[in-house]
Amino acid sequence: MSMKLSVFTVATPEHTPEELCTLAAKVGIRGLEWRCADMDPALVDEEPSFWGNNRATLPLSANEEELARFDNAVREAGLETVAVTPYVQCGDLEGTETVYRLAKRLGADRVRVGVPAYNRTRPYGELYDEASLFLTQVEELSRTYGIKALVETHHNTIVPSASLAHRLVSAHNPEYVGVLYDPGNMVIEGYENYRMGLELLGPYLAHVHIKNAGWIPDANQPNTEIARGISKKERDIMQPLTWSSTWLPVASGIVPWKQVLADLKAVGYEGWYGVEDFSGSYASEDMLKNYVNQINQWMEELA
Repeated sequence: MSMKLSVFTVATPEHTPEELCTLAAKVGIRGLEWRCADMDPALVDEEPSFWGNNRATLPLSANEEELARFDNAVREAGLETVAVTPYVQCGDLEGTETVYRLAKRLGADRVRVGVPAYNRTRPYGELYDEASLFLTQVEELSRTYGIKALVETHHNTIVPSASLAHRLVSAHNPEYVGVLYDPGNMVIEGYENYRMGLELLGPYLAHVHIKNAGWIPDANQPNTEIARGISKKERDIMQPLTWSSTWLPVASGIVPWKQVLADLKAVGYEGWYGVEDFSGSYASEDMLKNYVNQINQWMEELA
């Protein structure tokens, strides 16, 4: 059985919908996950970027003509719209229903929904209660539209890990509410043993994003060279050292993706694998080619 490979278009900012669909079909990607946002018109004059002038972005306020453009690009390339992935906040039911309407029009069967950020300004319990109430409302939308809501494991939110995501979704029907499992985000916050987390999620495991990340010591601080292994000189062990996360190519970061793929296979996952490479190590065409080749190679080795 061939793998269901998709691309989240936030990672391919330099391509129009038509260009991206043609390219995806050429390299063996079968699904599109459309970034969904209304962009500031002023961004059009800037260089393409992931979260700025992203040419493969579906407008949240898209009219029928714009929707037809995205739909035609997918159909003409023989692909499938897998998901619509917006940035609508937790509690915004009206905005979320707008995304559901867009997804329905494009034939997508899943949308990402908002969860509260966690930044120490409000207690977790309060945020959890808000998110739980919102998901109850979202589940009704899912029933109405026949589309699954995805809660993504994401740093700086109340669901950085598989277990915290499971706690939030477990009161809901997994037919309508599921988890977008993103180990790359969990490098920054939320790491748990991959197999254990996947076993816990069980029927709520609904989608997977593939990217990678790592940690590097901040520059221009005492002991940075020591931390990088450049020098073995004595240092003051009481001197704090600060680190920052950085995005890396899929095979080069902390996530051992071959092991994660083995764990996904072990729990019977047969859904989509969406690439979301933010490393900026190569142009989108090369990134997508490398992604397809790398994942297929690992899966062949695991067969």
